[in-house]
Amino acid sequence: MMASQLSPGKKEGLLRRVAVVAYAEYPWDPRVRREAETLVEDGYIVHVIALRPRAGASSPHLGGVHLHEVPLEMRRGGKIRYAYQYAMFLLLSTFLLLRLQLGSRFDLVHVHSLPDFQVFCALPLKLWRVPVLLDLHEAMPEILAARFRNSPNALLPRMAAFLEQLSSRFADHVIVANDGIRAAVVSRGVPEARLTTVYNVSDIPVRSPAPEEIRRQLGLPDGRLLVHAGGINPERDLETLVRAVAHLPADLDVHLILAGDGDPKYVDQLTRVADDRLVADRVQFVGKLNREEALALMALSEVGIITLQENPLTQLAWPTRIVEYADLRKPLVVPKLGFLSQMLGDGADYYMPGDAESLSLALSRAIRNPDRAESAVLKVQGICRRFDWTRMREVLRNVYRSMEGSRVA
Repeated sequence: MMASQLSPGKKEGLLRRVAVVAYAEYPWDPRVRREAETLVEDGYIVHVIALRPRAGASSPHLGGVHLHEVPLEMRRGGKIRYAYQYAMFLLLSTFLLLRLQLGSRFDLVHVHSLPDFQVFCALPLKLWRVPVLLDLHEAMPEILAARFRNSPNALLPRMAAFLEQLSSRFADHVIVANDGIRAAVVSRGVPEARLTTVYNVSDIPVRSPAPEEIRRQLGLPDGRLLVHAGGINPERDLETLVRAVAHLPADLDVHLILAGDGDPKYVDQLTRVADDRLVADRVQFVGKLNREEALALMALSEVGIITLQENPLTQLAWPTRIVEYADLRKPLVVPKLGFLSQMLGDGADYYMPGDAESLSLALSRAIRNPDRAESAVLKVQGICRRFDWTRMREVLRNVYRSMEGSRVA
């Protein structure tokens, strides 16, 4: 076999040992896991440093990677809680990475954000001239502005913008999760030549349960279903979705199924809204499902429904569920937000964020016009094919190949 035909991790002189660091529960983070397992497939030896899952410690060998979980669990909260969590993980991962470096001598460190400044866990390895790759899943300034309801010009988002630029310049190269984030990062002074876009994509499992089997297992009603499968939290604006169900014409006979992990207080709030709107009998919570079950449930949905609050973060959003719904051939109903509208064009039905009547009308249009919906599905599938995993995997491989030039023997 010629050298050009070999996998990148197996080529003579290329990077072989990679450390991956992520403030995440590794088994449940599809982006971190997919990228790490791709490296394993290409012949790299991969060590992952991550959080200990709330469900308990994982196997130390998962999907071919060597998994090291620090004694810290993910916790959400206010500013002090986030500062503590991020600082503790930075400290723990820095020492663990250094200890592993003394035994493994890594050729590259791949650090996932959030937070952006997590990249500085690789500072000691920089002294060994080890190249560092930063992977921006989100735009930190927009996250802080959205989560704490700050103006983008407030102190906290401006500090985050400074750290984003500092972190991006510390890294030898930066990956971003979509072109909306890329544009935001460039607008804040990071040179575009340092950036590569690797979109979040979806892999439909080969052995997913049959949709009607999931209907029976979960005790779901016959007839039309609308399915939300994902986080159940205020950022998803599911209250607007529940209110929209109350506005739907009775002849559509639609039931809303909510699947996912969520804050019990928010679930109670949604239950009260359903009671107040007299649709409690048409709203059902089924709890957290595994990936295969969630996709089978999504296949039962009349449309691919995505709801989000309007804020600086969601203006840059590109949810993975868009690709999943395209794979499942579901017409999309999405909020009219900056990057979503730019990417999807007339391939989706839009509603105004937070407006239940607007959402109800969009859902009715998508359900009542199957011919138009089929045309829209084909457009979205064409859009998503531009960054399916086959293409994104090659982009990622090219990034790793380019890092060879940063390596100093």
